[in-house]
Amino acid sequence: MMTQDPHILTSNYRPLSGVYDELMDEEGTVRKKYKFLVKSFQDLGPAELINRRRDADRILRENGVTYNIYQTDSPEAKERPWNLDLFPMIMESEEWRVLERGLNQRADLLDSLLRDLYSKRRVLFEKKIPSELLFNASTFLRACDGTYESNHFLARNPALIFFVCDIIRAADGQFYVLNDRVQAPSGSGYSLENRIVLSRIFPSMYRDAMVHRVALYFRSLRKALTQQAGISNREPVIVLLTPGPSNETYFEHAYLAGYLGYTLVQGEDLTVRKNKVYMKTVEGLQQVDLILRRVDDIYMDPLELRGDSLLGIPGLLESIRSGNVRVANPIGSSFLENRALLPFYSELCKFYLGEDLILPMAPTYWLGNKNDLSKVMDSAEKYVFKTVSRDDELEPVTFLELSGERKDHFLKLLHANPKRFIAQEMIPSATVPVLAENGFRPGRAIIRTFVTSSGSGYQTMAGGLVRVSPSLDDFFVTSQRGAWSKDLWILASEAQKQETLILPKTENISISRKSSGVPSRVADNLFWLARYMERAENQSRIFREATFKVLQLEDNYEKEAIHNVLRLVTHVTNSYPGFLGDDAEELFAYPFKELQKLATDKFLVGSLAFNIKGLVHASKSVRDRLSEDMKKNMLNIEDHLNHPIESYDALIDFLHKIILNLSSLTGLSFENMSREAGWYFLELGRRMERSAGLIYTLQGLFRWEQLQDKSSFENLLSINDIRITYNRRYRGRIDKESVLDILLFDTTNPRSLGYQLERINDCLKYLPGKEDKITYSEDRAALRLYTHFKMKDISILFAETESNETIAVWLDDLFNQLRVLSETISLRYFNYAEEQTRIGDSNG
Repeated sequence: MMTQDPHILTSNYRPLSGVYDELMDEEGTVRKKYKFLVKSFQDLGPAELINRRRDADRILRENGVTYNIYQTDSPEAKERPWNLDLFPMIMESEEWRVLERGLNQRADLLDSLLRDLYSKRRVLFEKKIPSELLFNASTFLRACDGTYESNHFLARNPALIFFVCDIIRAADGQFYVLNDRVQAPSGSGYSLENRIVLSRIFPSMYRDAMVHRVALYFRSLRKALTQQAGISNREPVIVLLTPGPSNETYFEHAYLAGYLGYTLVQGEDLTVRKNKVYMKTVEGLQQVDLILRRVDDIYMDPLELRGDSLLGIPGLLESIRSGNVRVANPIGSSFLENRALLPFYSELCKFYLGEDLILPMAPTYWLGNKNDLSKVMDSAEKYVFKTVSRDDELEPVTFLELSGERKDHFLKLLHANPKRFIAQEMIPSATVPVLAENGFRPGRAIIRTFVTSSGSGYQTMAGGLVRVSPSLDDFFVTSQRGAWSKDLWILASEAQKQETLILPKTENISISRKSSGVPSRVADNLFWLARYMERAENQSRIFREATFKVLQLEDNYEKEAIHNVLRLVTHVTNSYPGFLGDDAEELFAYPFKELQKLATDKFLVGSLAFNIKGLVHASKSVRDRLSEDMKKNMLNIEDHLNHPIESYDALIDFLHKIILNLSSLTGLSFENMSREAGWYFLELGRRMERSAGLIYTLQGLFRWEQLQDKSSFENLLSINDIRITYNRRYRGRIDKESVLDILLFDTTNPRSLGYQLERINDCLKYLPGKEDKITYSEDRAALRLYTHFKMKDISILFAETESNETIAVWLDDLFNQLRVLSETISLRYFNYAEEQTRIGDSNG
């Protein structure tokens, strides 16, 4: 019997010459720290590794882990699934400790520099950096000057709460710092998700490897943020500020907000009143103590910084100066990302800390220095040229990739303004093993590390986010360029105790049965999330009924039934003329193309796909409010939209899946969501849209005088999923009165109009901000609607004096009053946008 080579995964692995390889040493032998992991992967076998790969992709997909890519020809972001390589990068505790000490020292250095820059500026008086480097930089915000001197709390505590550092390993095994991210750094959430996925698909391997846990980092972060808020007599109100769903790392924003227990907000959710920051909630204004931001400095306050910003909060800086709110990291910290600082860090470390820099920089030169410019240009092919500012649109370049006109153009820019650029020596980054179909292959890696304040110094995450280039020829490794990710495992010398975010017994927490506040924007999106759910489900049921009828054509009687329900398709999608136009006969003969278009065209206003797109957009805006099961349902709905539909059977299957997923969403929201303010807006949206959908359907049938046809009654019963109950009651006999009674007035039917109106009135009682003995505008609107409805019942609806025309007028009035109620609720609870006037504008 042949014995299998225990290192078959590495048989085709060839490290690059002159580059440090994480997996193999110079002799091509697997390093000792990797032998256990390589053997474990080998023992799983190719088939099982494929299964684990599928499991990982499924988990990432179900969890909605994405990274948005911005296209150069479109302002829209394209969601890209998160790519995770299954084989982690490993470090032993001994080598990690050196890196950890260097990162913690760097945090102290950056904090000291940040304080000095916005206060005494000793760094300039002592001539440690050129003054022009500071004062010519757009990232040095003069509006933040004096912030740390005027704030006594910040004078005694770290200003820098967290930062990330990108490092590479050179050929000699030494780590070098490439750059820092300070103002709104990303990656920690993705790192946590990578760890969760690998620990799920390799549970025994993860446990046996004794890997340091990363939860301790997040516990330290939350503790540091709580301390930074400076509130001792109550639980501080902390929010996570995001630019919104279009941001490339929005998944992480929503993920961390949920994981840390903070409210996810956008700039429009916050307002400044009397120098205090408030969150605009449906319960009223709620003061905010600390803002954990993912918005860049310049956008944070349109009043004092960038005037056209819609991402920030007007007046925020004055509130910070008054000590009424704190921001992590502080506004103004973006200057620490100025690449022109990189050549000076070694001297700055000695200046501020009296120590040598533990983690060296990749040799970097600011080209505003004439001597450095001359030195660099003598051997320009050794360097990568980057702009000083990260906001500069010019991409990093190397002379190895420049030629002809492109090279001439760059040299012209460089010599016209050398202060705009730095040159960083190209250090070939280490390679790491990437699991491919035929075993391991090498990929270039950059390690992103995470550091947070811990109350007494700084705490480094025992792990990190490793980004791997898909090509060994690609010098730049970034997520925007399509890099894959890996988890970083730090091996412990002994078993690790479990770390969680659960508070220890020594810390008390007060019991609460109310939410921390629902921002008006969130309530608005929940309301419309439910409306889009109902609208899409109603359309799907009508489309399915129409498709069934087309497939069941038998005689002329059935033909008229088909025409009736196809007309209804045009009506509910508002896609006139369609099946009601002059060429209707041609469409009746070949209806598939029209049905296919109205079901799947995402850009056709009113189509089923268009409304599902609205549902998806609303769900992304409240992602942090949805359960994992609801997110999975939303993901399934999105996936169904992308499947081609080329036949009636495929169309029916598509509609059936949409209906099941939408019904599941409705059930999950009804059974699993706590009855807080957000749920009542969700329920109101559902009941109002269901009412509107039923009325709108009946309006069309009355308008076409189709309610004399038995087939229309059958369609109505099937669409509203009440046919079985109706047949049981009336033993299969169908007439106009009984059908309209069960659809309009029978409150035992959860899809009847009467049932919806009762539920609407019930929900209104529980909306926030209500006081006894006061009738509010939405209550009056609902009362008028309900009274107008109750003025009719089935006995007088069909009195001899009534006609189809008068019933249609009654339905029109109900529909209009529903619209008034919706607008009234919106004005009272969702009108979060405040009127803004640009300074200097005039009316003439």
